[in-house]
Amino acid sequence: MTQSNQVFALTFAIIGFGYLLKRFNVIAEKEGKTISKLIMHSTFPAMLLLAMSGVKLEKSLILLPFIAIVVGFVMLAIAWVILKNYPNNQRGVLMMGVGAFNTGLFGFPIFEGLFGKEGLGYAIMFDIGVTPMCFAVLYPLSAYFSENHKHGLETKFVLKKVFTSPPVMAVLTGLIINILSIKIPTICTDFLEILAKGNKPLVLLLMGIYLSFELDKKQRISIYKVLSVRYLVGILAAVILYFIIPIEKEMLKNVLMLCMVLPIGMTILPFSDEMNLDTRLAGTLLNVSLVISFLLMWGMMTIF
Repeated sequence: MTQSNQVFALTFAIIGFGYLLKRFNVIAEKEGKTISKLIMHSTFPAMLLLAMSGVKLEKSLILLPFIAIVVGFVMLAIAWVILKNYPNNQRGVLMMGVGAFNTGLFGFPIFEGLFGKEGLGYAIMFDIGVTPMCFAVLYPLSAYFSENHKHGLETKFVLKKVFTSPPVMAVLTGLIINILSIKIPTICTDFLEILAKGNKPLVLLLMGIYLSFELDKKQRISIYKVLSVRYLVGILAAVILYFIIPIEKEMLKNVLMLCMVLPIGMTILPFSDEMNLDTRLAGTLLNVSLVISFLLMWGMMTIF
């Protein structure tokens, strides 16, 4: 078995194990929120800080956040047109389903397994563009379509959401350490490495806990529309980035190509819940995209 097949097979196995834990009532889906909070405040920031402080910064990496933002806006513009006749509580969810990528909770464990710390660093740079899309674009957008948006368009509130997020703080701290060549004490590095090692299994188990195969027949057409926009634009962008734009590093090309077909961002769930939008539709969109993205990424790595 090749390395890429082994990585995807192990990823599938851990996600499947998480699903079985939920299926046999060992853990409930609502308890996944507690695991998610634990990840976002401990293992995930530790992994980001270590990766960003150690990645070799190059001029080409500056483009990665902008690529994430540009592709996200293209998807949003297309979705805005084709979804204009949908009711607001559905349209808000569907729009959020095309503007951001699940780089962190879904992509990072796969990128780390496939490409090591260097490839993970590239993915984190891409995710720097995903974060403002989530909080500065999709969050206000979800508020725009909500009936109770008391915070949605307040710039101060949005900025606070972004810069007080532990993962964002970890990325910024890691970048500062990297740029200034600050030496991290060994005891701190050891502590962060222990936490970071727990991120991959926890994240993949969480994916399995959230996984569901229920599909509302009434919402199938809207789901197909959104996912068609997302993956057609994503695959086209992947082809352009891989074959047309001159990128010297093969690993960077592969990471970017896979980033283009990542699933819908996990923020669709808390944003929909907070803004009183259609959370059932949000969950269904997320689950279907997880399965499609997993298969697409595995197929791409097998071919390329």
